[in-house]
Amino acid sequence: MTGRRGALPLLVSLLVLPVAVAAPAVAQLAGRDVEIGIGGPLTTTSAGFGVEMKQAVELAVDERNDAGGVAGARVTAVAADDKADAETGKAIAKRFCDDPAILGVIGHVNSGVAIATGKIYADCGLAVITPMASNPKVTESGFATIFRLTNRDDRKGPGLARYLMRKMGKTRALVVDDGTPYGIGLADQFVAGFGDGGTVVARKSVQVGEKDFSDFVRSFPADFDVLFFAGIREGALILKQMRAQGLTQLFACGDGCWDTKAFIQAAEGAATQAEGVRVLSAAPAIGTVPGSFEFGARYTAKYGPINNYAASSYDSGRVLMAAIAEAAKEKQGLPTRADVVAALRKLTFQGIAYAKPVQWTEKGDNKSAVIFVNAVEGDHFKQVDQIDE
Repeated sequence: MTGRRGALPLLVSLLVLPVAVAAPAVAQLAGRDVEIGIGGPLTTTSAGFGVEMKQAVELAVDERNDAGGVAGARVTAVAADDKADAETGKAIAKRFCDDPAILGVIGHVNSGVAIATGKIYADCGLAVITPMASNPKVTESGFATIFRLTNRDDRKGPGLARYLMRKMGKTRALVVDDGTPYGIGLADQFVAGFGDGGTVVARKSVQVGEKDFSDFVRSFPADFDVLFFAGIREGALILKQMRAQGLTQLFACGDGCWDTKAFIQAAEGAATQAEGVRVLSAAPAIGTVPGSFEFGARYTAKYGPINNYAASSYDSGRVLMAAIAEAAKEKQGLPTRADVVAALRKLTFQGIAYAKPVQWTEKGDNKSAVIFVNAVEGDHFKQVDQIDE
């Protein structure tokens, strides 16, 4: 896709419901600056997710500033590398809390970091929207400041399990997790769903950062018809080793594998061999929802190809800025963090990641979030189904 920045901000603004983008009659924050934080892994093996999130949010900020900012204020995005580490994430959350100019945060990527930082953000009243952390505990904390744009693992895991049984006839699953809160939680939910008609023949675990899975694959039982992996980068390496050892069974994975570079390219052709793969995605393919094709063109022109969560991250940034603008309009001046949280709770926002407008449950989950199933076709994911249950 090709596109040019600056050609489409007006189109984007027209796609958002009036409550999200209506220009205030008076620029309540004219001449001011407001900040939003971005917390995610900009290094480590999770950097593919964190860097894309940062870039998509920064694109949303640039477009908002080009269109006049937030209630007249210029928005600055302050990014910090949490290294996919809970303790580092907590230090970043504290830093964001201590900066009075920051009115909201986009992050974090990893469920373990999102869970660890929740109380810190709640204690300082700072709204935080995660585009992708999916462990149910992220929003089961009871903290009023936490919001999640993507779907939860207790929908993803059982949903994919039922899909594999009912649509693909799989009855004997080997389940592998990566030992992280995300991986363990997703695997647990998959096991619960697969137990309703199928058999889990074995449950295994690997460690993040492992690279040699030859002995691990040799340890597999013979009587499985699908391997489900709950993790991120190790999935491609396990799949490569399976095919190298002549194992032809279907390889299924959660949205941790929904990454063109880290999964399709890293698998070096293995993703299209034997029975192939089925990979969850937390949003529809770019071009499906009105406005997403144009967004994809702008993002690609500036940063290169989209790997995974760019649309969800872009919408998360726009939702946060829309809430700040709405809070400023209601306050007729600079809103407090509590004002922003209250505006977020009431917000209805039509984005480009999902077909239905973003609205929140009492726990802060997105009512419009849906999940999709993808195969791999050549060098890209191909959406093959939607899971509605």
